[in-house]
Amino acid sequence: MRLLSRVLVIVLCVVLVFADKLIPRDPNAGVIWSISQANSDSMSPYRSAVIEKDGQMIEAVIYETNTVYKVGDRVFIQSDPQFEGLYSVTDFVRTPALLKLFFIFMIIILMVGGEHGINSLLGLLFSFGVIFAYVLPKIMGGSDPLTTALIASVVILCVSYFLTHGINKKTFIAIIGTFGSLVITAWLATIYGSLAKITGFGSEESSFLLGNIPIASFYNLYLAGLIIGSLGVLDDITISQASIVSELALANKKLDMGELYMRAMRIGRDHISSLVNTLVLVYAGATLPLLLLFISGHTSMTELINYEPVAEEIVRTLVGSVGLVSAVPFTTLIAAYWYSDKR
Repeated sequence: MRLLSRVLVIVLCVVLVFADKLIPRDPNAGVIWSISQANSDSMSPYRSAVIEKDGQMIEAVIYETNTVYKVGDRVFIQSDPQFEGLYSVTDFVRTPALLKLFFIFMIIILMVGGEHGINSLLGLLFSFGVIFAYVLPKIMGGSDPLTTALIASVVILCVSYFLTHGINKKTFIAIIGTFGSLVITAWLATIYGSLAKITGFGSEESSFLLGNIPIASFYNLYLAGLIIGSLGVLDDITISQASIVSELALANKKLDMGELYMRAMRIGRDHISSLVNTLVLVYAGATLPLLLLFISGHTSMTELINYEPVAEEIVRTLVGSVGLVSAVPFTTLIAAYWYSDKR
């Protein structure tokens, strides 16, 4: 397995070097060769550009937006509905940069994690596979998002944990602890999402889904995202606590169940402090532009927290944090019972 991880690192390094040549070009993409200068006396909201696409020069329109295009940029183009025979530039081609970053991510994981890195990448691919092959098609097909997310979470919970951490006592304990915490998270999210009058329309993305899924499903879609999001954080804390108890029991076989629990909880409390803070900062960072938008409008704090986009994140953060905190004593208690010889 160690040899395999080294071979994969070498292969990925080669792919990273030649990524630009290996990535297939999109048929709707081209390279900007020239851009006309905007006329200061003109009220026209666009400029023209010459795009090289498949060896041909095509004239395209660049509308005046906050996006700054320059010669040499790879961009997407499409037929312009306002100008017959012309195209318009829609956005940048970001695929090469994103794939290179993904290759760097995999290289670092394999170099640091070795065989465990391979297993973690397999778990990651499986989780993405479940989400894109099962969760998203089922929801778009009209299935209840919450039920779909719960089924997917159980599948991901079992398979990805075994792939990442192996088939052993620690993994079984982590699965039980995570499942128990997910139940608490789902229960709290359902109750307080309803009490806070969350509708699921708090994000701009939700409005684009109108007509694609039933309106009644948007609230459950919000709950589904909350549960799947909590699953990733719970993996870290449950396997850590199971490992802590395992190492304590191995280091001192005289420790009984109560002593194992108390010692592991001292470490778990430090873990809780850092992870809860991390969780809050992640959600705050994700909604920072939204918060700035409200603050710029001189909105009072009382009014601010009552806006649904902000209320959604508050419920998501607090419910996720409660589930996270509950996972520590629950998982530690199970692990202390399992590893103790003096039950």
